[in-house]
Amino acid sequence: MPTDDNPLLQAHDLPPFSQIQARHFSPALDQIIAESRAQVAEIIRTQTPFPTWDDLVLAMDEIHARLKGFGYVLERLAWNRIGDDWVQASLDCSERLQDFQRSLKHNPELFQLYQRLANSPIARHFTLARKRTLEKILRQFRRNGLADTTQTGLKDLKLRIQGAQMLFLEHVYEANKAWRTAFDDETRLSGLPSSFKQRMADQARDAGHTGWLLTLNEESFRIVTCYADNHLLRKQMYVAYSTRASDHGPHAGIFDNGEVLRQLLRDRHHYATLLGYSSYAQMAIEPEQAESPEQVLMFLQEQLKQQQSVFIRDAQQLEAFATTQGFSELQPWDYPYLAEKLRRQAAGVSEQSVRAWFALDATFLQLTLIARDLFGVDIIERKDVVAWHPDVSLFEIRERDETLGYLYFDPFEDENEQGFPNTTTLRNRRVTAEGRPRHPIAVLHGWLPRASDANPVLLDHRQLRILFHEFGHCLHHLLTRAEYRDVSGITELSRDTAEFAGVLFERWCFSKPCLIRISKHHQTGKPLPDRIADQLLVYLNTQTSWGFAAFLRDALFDMQVHHHHGDGRTAQDVFDQVSAHVGHLPVSATERWPNGLDYLVTGYGAGIYAYAWSKELANSVFQKFQRDGLFNPQTGRALRETIFEPGDTRPLFESIQAFLAT
Repeated sequence: MPTDDNPLLQAHDLPPFSQIQARHFSPALDQIIAESRAQVAEIIRTQTPFPTWDDLVLAMDEIHARLKGFGYVLERLAWNRIGDDWVQASLDCSERLQDFQRSLKHNPELFQLYQRLANSPIARHFTLARKRTLEKILRQFRRNGLADTTQTGLKDLKLRIQGAQMLFLEHVYEANKAWRTAFDDETRLSGLPSSFKQRMADQARDAGHTGWLLTLNEESFRIVTCYADNHLLRKQMYVAYSTRASDHGPHAGIFDNGEVLRQLLRDRHHYATLLGYSSYAQMAIEPEQAESPEQVLMFLQEQLKQQQSVFIRDAQQLEAFATTQGFSELQPWDYPYLAEKLRRQAAGVSEQSVRAWFALDATFLQLTLIARDLFGVDIIERKDVVAWHPDVSLFEIRERDETLGYLYFDPFEDENEQGFPNTTTLRNRRVTAEGRPRHPIAVLHGWLPRASDANPVLLDHRQLRILFHEFGHCLHHLLTRAEYRDVSGITELSRDTAEFAGVLFERWCFSKPCLIRISKHHQTGKPLPDRIADQLLVYLNTQTSWGFAAFLRDALFDMQVHHHHGDGRTAQDVFDQVSAHVGHLPVSATERWPNGLDYLVTGYGAGIYAYAWSKELANSVFQKFQRDGLFNPQTGRALRETIFEPGDTRPLFESIQAFLAT
């Protein structure tokens, strides 16, 4: 296929999604790989005598950026378009692309050139951003075993780790998909929100049934255990969810992740020790703000210590309330239900009852206006550009006459896949050797249920927090001014740095002025009444300890199971001991939470703690906004200039110190 006819081979600022067909991918990849191989060979030939920044680092960066952009477009379209041709395109290209990308990351000649550049006299005069970029490139080569050419088997071991991670997620997905329960009697659904019941009815209809159909995922687990009046339904959901992909529960042994997790932990530990680390946790911590696994464990223990009085207070309140509700002995599936009822009684409102003021479109518009006020940027919808799905919107971020970047907003769940809210990146900001900026592109995936005539998309507070969180990630990515791809994008940040902006933006969701500002009743158009805003804040600050205890349990387990691997304990042994140490949370003997803990295989292995670590830093930043004004443009400008714009050119802690000093 001629280059002129293949949109994947044409220069573009934004991918021409509407023009791309499945047949374009394989010939495009053939040409991209052939051109890249020739370019790499030429870089090695010309740079061997004397490596330079522009002709080594920036030249290779162009190659990596082109390959990554191709892979993202392939993933988006293959995921969202139906047909054998798209399946075949993904099969034909995904593995070939990954193999070629891996070959670049394992190329010893390239590693030697980067190493020589870093050790050359000219490197002493490099900017901080250049030094940081080289440092990160070399660290990645070392982690691939290039620093010691006597190491063998690292590539195969890494592939096995990646395979185990994919299998772990596949088992969780299959376990979720296999479990479903149909209802003909609506009385069994007493207490469930009407919008959720409507979704169950829609699911039943789509499956060819009458009545209601309950499926298994995080959202259904949360809704049923919090709201269902039917004790047996809560138990049924709790048991199914807490034993997913394990040797217990309704599908015991069928999708069991026990052996997968054992192999994964063993291979991660082996990989880390081959590279000279004492544990996988130590290797994972190396690029983080934290200095060691021991420091993280001490931090989590201190967090646990600070929460003990809250744990005791909430437990006593819940037990006393349970007695008034006729509960003599509490089971694990009763705690979320009673805590929710107690929150509603204390506040006089529920999370569900205030959804009417937070319609998705109106709320997202307010988010863009907050960004305008804080950071001096306009976020303008581009209706002239077609994305990969009709529900996906494109926004251009502009400052006066300058384009800073682009944001794709993909708010809804995919009917054929299970996923979770997240932010991905199509392109990091970089400046080419010719001085031309390449604008960053972020994608906010919301995974919200789609609207229907009976149910407009209204956000409860949890969904509101998630939207703010992911929007914070997007702004962090889009407002950088860093010139190099390895220090400009959020995917290049350490985990405990990457979560900072998301956690920070969540703080606005707990402030009364912000809640009132972003609210607009979907029928009347009126803002959230002052009285209801106060009630909502009472609701949000009542019986909060259960969720944080579960987080501390998972974070401590994650760090311990990766740092103390080989001490004779199974993953479940570690989890049980950590759970007993944290206390507070009810447990049953059949629970197998580690088998379904997807954080372990989605980039957070030995990194779940990052949310709490980032929250501590975010709180100090948010306090300045509370003093100066939540929407103060000077404070917003300082945040942008001191934290967002530098990207990863310096440690986050230094950027925060610079912000607090403004």
